[in-house]
Amino acid sequence: MLIKNGKVIIFEDNDVKVKQIDIKIKENKIDKIEERIEPEENEKVIDAINKVVMPGLINTHAHIAMSIFRGTFEGCDLYTWLNEKIWPIEAKLTSKEVYNASMLSIIEMISTGTTCVNDHYFFSKEIRKALEKSKMRAMITRVLMDSDGKEASENRINEFINLYETRNKEDNLISYSVAPHGLYTCSDNLLKISENLARQYNLPIHTHFLESINEIEDIKNIHNATATEVLKKYFDGIPTILAHGVKINDEDIEVLKTMQCGISHNPISNFRLGCKIADVTKYLKNGINVALGTDGQGSGNNLDMFETMKLAALGQGGIHENEERITSKDVIKMATINGAKLLGIDNKVGSIEKGKEADLIIVDITPKLDNIKIIPNNDIISNLVYNTNGNSVQTTIVNGEILMENRKMKLIDENKIIEQFV
Repeated sequence: MLIKNGKVIIFEDNDVKVKQIDIKIKENKIDKIEERIEPEENEKVIDAINKVVMPGLINTHAHIAMSIFRGTFEGCDLYTWLNEKIWPIEAKLTSKEVYNASMLSIIEMISTGTTCVNDHYFFSKEIRKALEKSKMRAMITRVLMDSDGKEASENRINEFINLYETRNKEDNLISYSVAPHGLYTCSDNLLKISENLARQYNLPIHTHFLESINEIEDIKNIHNATATEVLKKYFDGIPTILAHGVKINDEDIEVLKTMQCGISHNPISNFRLGCKIADVTKYLKNGINVALGTDGQGSGNNLDMFETMKLAALGQGGIHENEERITSKDVIKMATINGAKLLGIDNKVGSIEKGKEADLIIVDITPKLDNIKIIPNNDIISNLVYNTNGNSVQTTIVNGEILMENRKMKLIDENKIIEQFV
């Protein structure tokens, strides 16, 4: 495959640049990035004139079966939303409902430019089945918690072990994490079990972390220690994905800097649930990796990572009055290469480099009515962050295979899925 005439987003010299170059894909990898590459005989050529070619977006924290909760339960705080609204309904979900809801979310992600998602849910085999059908890249898990009793906890642990042990070891697209739900829903015993599983299988940890103000005291009461002390005790030396990180203070930062961890920033969900906003400008300045996530649609509204990029950038202006803060270039990195680093796959994806696997998206910037928000296009990178939405994505490529071309899904009958939710 050859992508010609595109404006390509390249990370170079610690900067984000736009270059007019061609990209040759051979098998599943990026083979050449050069000017005016000539096509080979019978090679598929994609003309990307008036389009941006960029790394696929990486959603580092989502609950993809939660598409069924879109537009529900507005106005709740986090604890009320979980305990009184979401968990009682989730307890009644069937495997078929989770599969269909996951397929709906997968269509949403592919069609809006996400090529990799880090999921955090249950009925995990159904989610895996949906992902395998779509050929999307993902990290999956079976969430663990024991705040509702020992028997339920043991069942979840066994489900996770079975999920991992039944994996397709040849599958290059699906990886796994160990996922204690949060430090306020897991006992010391379950955190120790999570640690042992992560070390036994050589997997990262993926957990909710200091999302709301209530967690601070709850964690102290459960573990007789601060959140970062608990984190350090169990997961030091283990790659750890911390979802949210809204209530991290300066003392916490000093601990996190000594650990192999990073933050999945979910600004839309945090705004909607009234959790305030994480000071990711400060985290990045302190050398802590920050990537982006959408959370589930019940709190994050949708899985459009372009919207997440915009809110991530604007939210910092609400914290840092007249001060230096993250730019659109920082946010592009957060949505791509930083996400790959957080998931431990930056050797494979996250940037457009020779030898990396071809996870790419092509975004339409043609001067026309549908793109009126980016005319004049004085700064392509700024417009990608502030004035683009996922519907501008024309083509999505994962592992060198086209999953959507010219807004047409290639492997999934989207109408068959959508009609089940109308």
